[in-house]
Amino acid sequence: MTLGTAALLLAAAVVGLVLSCKTLRERRALRTACIVLLALIALVLAGYMGLTALFVDAVRNQPPAP
Repeated sequence: MTLGTAALLLAAAVVGLVLSCKTLRERRALRTACIVLLALIALVLAGYMGLTALFVDAVRNQPPAP
C-alpha cells in the first residue's frame, strides 16, 4: 500500500467516525460498533504511516557503505 493510499483511507476513516457520531443517534449499538471499528482502522493506518516515515528516514540516514 502506498503512503498516499494510507492517507486517503485515514481521512475516510475520520470522516466515517464523524458521520457515524452524527447520524446514528438512535441506534446505540450500531454507533458503538462503527466507532470502535473505524477508530481501530484509523489507529492502524496512523501507525502504518508513522512506521513508513521512520523507515524512510532510516534509509536516508544510513552511513555510506565501505
